[in-house]
Amino acid sequence: MSKHNYDYILFDFDGTLADSKPGITKCIRYALDKHGISYTDAILDKMVGPPFRVSMKEFFGLELDQIEELITDYRSVYSAGGWRDCKIYDGILDMLSKLQNASKHLAVATSKPIRFTSVIVDELGLRPYFEYVGGASADASKESKSDVINLVLDNLHVEDKSRVLMVGDRLYDIVGAQECGIDVVAGLWGYGDREEFEKFGATYIVDTPLDVVSLILE
Repeated sequence: MSKHNYDYILFDFDGTLADSKPGITKCIRYALDKHGISYTDAILDKMVGPPFRVSMKEFFGLELDQIEELITDYRSVYSAGGWRDCKIYDGILDMLSKLQNASKHLAVATSKPIRFTSVIVDELGLRPYFEYVGGASADASKESKSDVINLVLDNLHVEDKSRVLMVGDRLYDIVGAQECGIDVVAGLWGYGDREEFEKFGATYIVDTPLDVVSLILE
Protein backbone atom coordinates (compact mmCIF):
# COMPACT_ATOMS: atom_id res chain seq x y z
CA MET A 1 0.00 0.00 0.00
CA SER A 2 1.16 3.50 -0.73
CA LYS A 3 1.38 5.67 2.38
CA HIS A 4 -0.10 9.09 2.88
CA ASN A 5 0.04 11.50 5.78
CA TYR A 6 -3.54 11.36 7.05
CA ASP A 7 -4.29 13.41 10.16
CA TYR A 8 -8.11 13.27 10.16
CA ILE A 9 -9.76 9.86 10.16
CA LEU A 10 -13.54 9.67 9.66
CA PHE A 11 -15.44 6.48 10.42
CA ASP A 12 -18.75 5.18 9.18
CA PHE A 13 -20.68 3.45 11.97
CA ASP A 14 -22.91 0.56 10.83
CA GLY A 15 -20.69 -2.17 9.40
CA THR A 16 -17.49 -0.27 10.14
CA LEU A 17 -17.28 0.36 13.88
CA ALA A 18 -20.08 -1.96 14.93
CA ASP A 19 -22.21 -4.82 13.69
CA SER A 20 -25.67 -3.32 14.06
CA LYS A 21 -27.36 -5.40 11.35
CA PRO A 22 -29.42 -7.67 13.68
CA GLY A 23 -31.21 -4.78 15.37
CA ILE A 24 -31.68 -2.77 12.17
CA THR A 25 -33.07 -5.64 10.09
CA LYS A 26 -35.41 -6.70 12.90
CA CYS A 27 -36.91 -3.22 13.00
CA ILE A 28 -37.13 -2.97 9.20
CA ARG A 29 -39.02 -6.29 9.17
CA TYR A 30 -41.50 -4.87 11.66
CA ALA A 31 -42.17 -1.79 9.54
CA LEU A 32 -42.45 -3.67 6.24
CA ASP A 33 -44.67 -6.37 7.75
CA LYS A 34 -46.96 -3.74 9.24
CA HIS A 35 -47.51 -2.27 5.77
CA GLY A 36 -47.80 -5.62 4.02
CA ILE A 37 -44.69 -5.09 1.88
CA SER A 38 -42.89 -8.25 0.78
CA TYR A 39 -39.10 -8.51 0.94
CA THR A 40 -36.21 -10.96 0.99
CA ASP A 41 -33.34 -11.39 3.44
CA ALA A 42 -30.99 -10.20 0.69
CA ILE A 43 -32.91 -6.93 0.37
CA LEU A 44 -32.85 -6.42 4.14
CA ASP A 45 -29.09 -6.90 4.16
CA LYS A 46 -28.66 -4.26 1.45
CA MET A 47 -30.78 -1.79 3.41
CA VAL A 48 -28.19 -1.63 6.20
CA GLY A 49 -26.00 1.38 5.49
CA PRO A 50 -27.68 3.80 3.08
CA PRO A 51 -30.33 6.31 4.24
CA PHE A 52 -33.70 4.54 4.43
CA ARG A 53 -35.31 7.10 2.16
CA VAL A 54 -32.83 6.02 -0.51
CA SER A 55 -33.10 2.25 0.01
CA MET A 56 -36.89 2.18 0.35
CA LYS A 57 -37.25 4.09 -2.90
CA GLU A 58 -34.65 1.90 -4.63
CA PHE A 59 -35.93 -1.51 -3.53
CA PHE A 60 -39.67 -0.93 -3.26
CA GLY A 61 -40.41 2.06 -5.49
CA LEU A 62 -42.53 3.66 -2.77
CA GLU A 63 -43.90 7.19 -2.72
CA LEU A 64 -42.54 9.70 -0.25
CA ASP A 65 -45.57 9.70 2.07
CA GLN A 66 -45.46 5.91 2.49
CA ILE A 67 -41.69 5.99 2.99
CA GLU A 68 -42.13 8.49 5.82
CA GLU A 69 -44.74 6.24 7.45
CA LEU A 70 -42.34 3.30 7.26
CA ILE A 71 -39.51 5.36 8.76
CA THR A 72 -41.79 6.43 11.63
CA ASP A 73 -42.72 2.80 12.34
CA TYR A 74 -39.10 1.68 12.07
CA ARG A 75 -37.88 4.36 14.45
CA SER A 76 -40.63 3.62 16.97
CA VAL A 77 -39.25 0.13 17.61
CA TYR A 78 -35.59 1.03 17.04
CA SER A 79 -35.74 3.78 19.66
CA ALA A 80 -37.60 1.45 22.05
CA GLY A 81 -34.61 -0.87 22.21
CA GLY A 82 -33.77 -2.15 18.74
CA TRP A 83 -30.62 -0.04 18.77
CA ARG A 84 -29.21 -2.12 21.64
CA ASP A 85 -28.74 -5.15 19.37
CA CYS A 86 -25.33 -3.91 18.31
CA LYS A 87 -21.74 -4.85 19.12
CA ILE A 88 -18.31 -3.43 18.37
CA TYR A 89 -16.26 -5.43 15.88
CA ASP A 90 -13.13 -7.21 17.07
CA GLY A 91 -10.08 -5.00 16.68
CA ILE A 92 -11.96 -1.69 16.62
CA LEU A 93 -11.00 -0.50 20.11
CA ASP A 94 -7.35 -1.38 19.49
CA MET A 95 -7.45 0.48 16.19
CA LEU A 96 -9.01 3.59 17.71
CA SER A 97 -6.61 3.56 20.65
CA LYS A 98 -3.53 3.29 18.44
CA LEU A 99 -4.70 6.09 16.15
CA GLN A 100 -5.64 8.34 19.06
CA ASN A 101 -2.27 7.71 20.73
CA ALA A 102 -0.64 8.76 17.46
CA SER A 103 -2.43 12.14 17.79
CA LYS A 104 -4.80 11.52 14.89
CA HIS A 105 -8.09 13.43 14.85
CA LEU A 106 -10.93 10.88 14.89
CA ALA A 107 -14.60 11.43 14.08
CA VAL A 108 -17.75 9.53 13.19
CA ALA A 109 -19.48 10.31 9.88
CA THR A 110 -22.59 8.16 9.45
CA SER A 111 -25.92 8.33 7.64
CA LYS A 112 -27.54 6.89 10.77
CA PRO A 113 -29.69 9.60 12.43
CA ILE A 114 -27.60 11.53 14.93
CA ARG A 115 -30.06 10.98 17.81
CA PHE A 116 -29.49 7.23 17.58
CA THR A 117 -25.81 7.48 16.75
CA SER A 118 -25.09 9.67 19.76
CA VAL A 119 -26.83 7.31 22.19
CA ILE A 120 -25.13 4.19 20.79
CA VAL A 121 -21.67 5.79 20.78
CA ASP A 122 -22.12 6.59 24.45
CA GLU A 123 -23.62 3.19 25.30
CA LEU A 124 -20.70 1.34 23.68
CA GLY A 125 -18.12 3.54 25.42
CA LEU A 126 -16.77 4.97 22.16
CA ARG A 127 -17.25 8.68 22.87
CA PRO A 128 -13.75 9.28 24.35
CA TYR A 129 -12.11 8.33 21.06
CA PHE A 130 -13.86 10.92 18.92
CA GLU A 131 -13.47 14.65 18.63
CA TYR A 132 -16.78 14.88 16.79
CA VAL A 133 -19.70 12.54 16.13
CA GLY A 134 -21.63 13.41 12.98
CA GLY A 135 -24.85 11.79 11.81
CA ALA A 136 -27.84 12.46 9.60
CA SER A 137 -30.60 14.90 10.47
CA ALA A 138 -34.00 13.45 11.40
CA ASP A 139 -35.53 14.81 8.18
CA ALA A 140 -34.14 14.53 4.66
CA SER A 141 -32.21 17.82 4.77
CA LYS A 142 -28.81 16.35 5.66
CA GLU A 143 -28.72 12.58 5.33
CA SER A 144 -26.45 11.70 2.40
CA LYS A 145 -22.94 10.55 3.17
CA SER A 146 -21.44 13.63 1.52
CA ASP A 147 -23.69 15.89 3.63
CA VAL A 148 -22.47 14.25 6.82
CA ILE A 149 -18.81 14.19 5.75
CA ASN A 150 -18.92 17.91 4.98
CA LEU A 151 -20.58 18.56 8.35
CA VAL A 152 -17.77 16.69 10.10
CA LEU A 153 -15.04 18.43 8.10
CA ASP A 154 -16.53 21.81 9.00
CA ASN A 155 -16.66 20.95 12.70
CA LEU A 156 -13.07 19.68 12.66
CA HIS A 157 -12.02 22.87 10.85
CA VAL A 158 -10.25 20.89 8.13
CA GLU A 159 -8.44 23.06 5.61
CA ASP A 160 -6.47 20.44 3.67
CA LYS A 161 -8.66 17.56 2.46
CA SER A 162 -5.63 15.59 1.35
CA ARG A 163 -5.00 14.92 5.06
CA VAL A 164 -8.42 13.26 5.49
CA LEU A 165 -9.27 9.54 5.20
CA MET A 166 -12.76 8.06 5.32
CA VAL A 167 -13.13 4.51 6.65
CA GLY A 168 -16.25 2.66 5.51
CA ASP A 169 -17.74 -0.61 4.35
CA ARG A 170 -20.21 0.17 1.56
CA LEU A 171 -20.35 1.93 -1.78
CA TYR A 172 -22.10 4.89 -0.14
CA ASP A 173 -18.98 5.61 1.92
CA ILE A 174 -16.82 5.44 -1.20
CA VAL A 175 -19.06 7.66 -3.31
CA GLY A 176 -19.61 10.13 -0.47
CA ALA A 177 -15.88 10.46 0.11
CA GLN A 178 -15.25 10.93 -3.59
CA GLU A 179 -17.90 13.64 -3.77
CA CYS A 180 -16.16 15.44 -0.91
CA GLY A 181 -12.68 15.07 -2.44
CA ILE A 182 -11.19 12.80 0.22
CA ASP A 183 -9.57 9.35 0.12
CA VAL A 184 -11.43 6.31 1.41
CA VAL A 185 -10.41 2.91 2.75
CA ALA A 186 -13.01 0.12 2.55
CA GLY A 187 -12.98 -2.60 5.21
CA LEU A 188 -13.82 -6.17 4.31
CA TRP A 189 -14.95 -6.99 7.86
CA GLY A 190 -18.20 -5.07 7.29
CA TYR A 191 -21.19 -5.41 4.97
CA GLY A 192 -19.57 -4.77 1.58
CA ASP A 193 -17.28 -6.97 -0.51
CA ARG A 194 -14.19 -6.57 -2.65
CA GLU A 195 -16.15 -6.55 -5.90
CA GLU A 196 -18.24 -3.60 -4.70
CA PHE A 197 -15.19 -1.73 -3.43
CA GLU A 198 -13.27 -2.18 -6.66
CA LYS A 199 -16.28 -1.25 -8.80
CA PHE A 200 -16.77 2.06 -7.01
CA GLY A 201 -13.07 2.88 -6.75
CA ALA A 202 -12.08 2.73 -3.09
CA THR A 203 -8.63 4.27 -2.60
CA TYR A 204 -7.62 1.30 -0.43
CA ILE A 205 -9.17 -2.04 0.51
CA VAL A 206 -8.17 -3.73 3.78
CA ASP A 207 -9.08 -6.92 5.61
CA THR A 208 -9.07 -5.89 9.28
CA PRO A 209 -9.29 -2.80 11.50
CA LEU A 210 -5.59 -3.14 12.36
CA ASP A 211 -4.81 -2.92 8.64
CA VAL A 212 -6.19 0.61 8.86
CA VAL A 213 -3.60 1.35 11.53
CA SER A 214 -0.84 -0.07 9.34
CA LEU A 215 -2.00 1.99 6.39
CA ILE A 216 -1.93 5.23 8.36
CA LEU A 217 0.98 4.81 10.77
CA GLU A 218 3.53 2.53 9.16
